[in-house]
Amino acid sequence: MSASRQAPFSGRRALLAFGGVAVAIALIVIFSGTLTRSTDVGAQADLARQEIETLRAVQEASDAELAFVETEAFILQEARSYGFGRPAEILFSLEDAPSPAPIVPIGPRDDGPAAKAPFEAWMELLFEA
Repeated sequence: MSASRQAPFSGRRALLAFGGVAVAIALIVIFSGTLTRSTDVGAQADLARQEIETLRAVQEASDAELAFVETEAFILQEARSYGFGRPAEILFSLEDAPSPAPIVPIGPRDDGPAAKAPFEAWMELLFEA
């Protein structure tokens, strides 16, 4: 063996190998952070799309309700509820009818014990156990 032959990782080569590994690790960390942020942005975009679809559905329902309110059938129905109608209509109401019997809930009403304040609950837990 000759004396001029060097070990595989000595001096300058070891420094270059260490630098290359450090650069590779830095690139992996940077790109993983970018990937995480892009995933978060994608999730936010999906939420925004869902919210937009919900708002569109609400707007379509509002438009349909507005179209119904503007019809003559709805106007006549509301007029009849106030006692107005067409000239040939006879007003009918149950003004002299008795009130219906009140509805009684089924089963006993049990609200359970009264809730304690958080401080009281902690004191009981810590000192009266």
